[in-house]
Amino acid sequence: MKTILIDGNNLIHKIPSVKALFLKDKNASRLALLETIKSKISRTDKLIIVFDGHGSSKKADIIYSENITADEIIRKKIEAFGDYKKLKVVSSDYGITNLAKECGCEVMKSEDFWKSINKTIMPAGKDNINQNYIYDKPETMSRKDFDEYKKHFT
Repeated sequence: MKTILIDGNNLIHKIPSVKALFLKDKNASRLALLETIKSKISRTDKLIIVFDGHGSSKKADIIYSENITADEIIRKKIEAFGDYKKLKVVSSDYGITNLAKECGCEVMKSEDFWKSINKTIMPAGKDNINQNYIYDKPETMSRKDFDEYKKHFT
């Protein structure tokens, strides 16, 4: 079991779609980030996302820094952790990553972490098997059909 400690705002600003949502609705973007990450990591891993400022979510995986910075909370969590080999720190902040490296934690830049959990798995052969399938593409799509498609596939 590994604990993944994430600098939440740092990661949000590395993902264009989540960043756009963040500009409209901070809480929605934070929850979307949490649920996306939880769906892509091992179920045995513990997840902690630290966000700057105040928030309304009562999820155990999310910590809001309130009146201090998220970096301060992350530093305290790293220093208090103990078994550093079981801690992965995700941030692109040099102060945080340098401390984590000094302590012996696994460190990933935010953008690298996001890429790693969103890898597409290719089939064993060198070609994608889907390229051989001929899709029946409709010539036009109604707005209603398009909205239905978006609801199921985005």
